[in-house]
Amino acid sequence: MRSSHVGSFPLEHELRNVERIVKDLAVLGVDVPPYPQLRSFVDIYVSPLIEAGVVEYAGNFLRVSSDTLDKQIIGGLSVPEAEFTMRLVRGSKLVFSGLRAPVTGVFTLASRLYLGRESTNLASTLLSSKELVEGFLTNYVAGFVKYMVSLGFTVIFLDEPFLGLMVGSRKNLLNYSDDEIIGVLENVARAAEGVEVGVHVCGRIHGRLLELLARVGKIKYLSFEFHDNPRNVEVLDKRLLESYDKIISPGVVSSRIPEIEDYEEVLELLKKVYRGSGGRVDLVSADCGFAGLRGSLGDREREYEIALSKIEKIVRVTKAFEKYVT
Repeated sequence: MRSSHVGSFPLEHELRNVERIVKDLAVLGVDVPPYPQLRSFVDIYVSPLIEAGVVEYAGNFLRVSSDTLDKQIIGGLSVPEAEFTMRLVRGSKLVFSGLRAPVTGVFTLASRLYLGRESTNLASTLLSSKELVEGFLTNYVAGFVKYMVSLGFTVIFLDEPFLGLMVGSRKNLLNYSDDEIIGVLENVARAAEGVEVGVHVCGRIHGRLLELLARVGKIKYLSFEFHDNPRNVEVLDKRLLESYDKIISPGVVSSRIPEIEDYEEVLELLKKVYRGSGGRVDLVSADCGFAGLRGSLGDREREYEIALSKIEKIVRVTKAFEKYVT
């Protein structure tokens, strides 16, 4: 069982902070750390589209022209902090069992890109065009996945918090079928040749969402939050996980409450997830990234110290968990 982290931290977006975080994670003994995300996980992956003139900010909204987007060919994808992290790990000879690349998923990006100039409802986002979602945007995100693999990342996670809203307990938003959603996820995941792939979904989950994600080929890890949504444990279905050979990547500490969890509390929660999943647990982390701590105390340094303390608790519990299972 390995420790990991979803991606973000409550520090300013500077490469010196990226370096500081990676070295701190090495000291803490995190098995599979991510490249640190210190800016919006949407901005990171929309930046090439903005630079290409395909997407622009209109106030707080991202606007896109469907005609331009459909024809535009995007090349030279780059995430500077990911490249910097890889150079740092190799140059400083930091030892990890793997490196994680969080990549913002198709449906989450589509939900933040608005077509036209006026409307701001969900029906006016790129989600309303299945052709663009299944075509351009799927290829675009798959390109980032290939890029991360080429850099040397060994674990790719598709961050899809919007799926928690899109996949309902009875039906899906905007008339997407389960097979259409699965098809997009599979096409992106296939781009991760030779590495492990997971998907991260925030918030409350239900049985239909779990089953849909379990059916996605190539994706092995299902990352959910269990600390701030403890009832998610009740949704776990070990027979389903075994049937599709899926592993739960559980969040066992809060990513937004600036209080350090008790060791026994974290251990007991991990035990519950372990039992509920039939022992199919790996890549233990916080519920989500620690951007949620930003501004909670009005002191970035204190917020960062709390984030590290939470990660230290995860590492300790994960390493000690072998005693429980043996």
